[in-house]
Amino acid sequence: MARMENPNTDSAPPRYRWPWFVLGAVVLGILLFVLWMTVEVRRIRRQQTTNPWAAPGATGTNPAK
Repeated sequence: MARMENPNTDSAPPRYRWPWFVLGAVVLGILLFVLWMTVEVRRIRRQQTTNPWAAPGATGTNPAK
């Protein structure tokens, strides 16, 4: 009886591509989040420096009692 060899026993495990797409999406999401937050922080700081009334704890004239 001839021995039948299975061609899948010697081959390497399959290499999947989808984990790389997931990793790329996560990294892109993190980068976009950091960029967005940087822009928002700059916008808020710019608004607070141009409008001192919007800044919390701003000292000015005492309000009438």
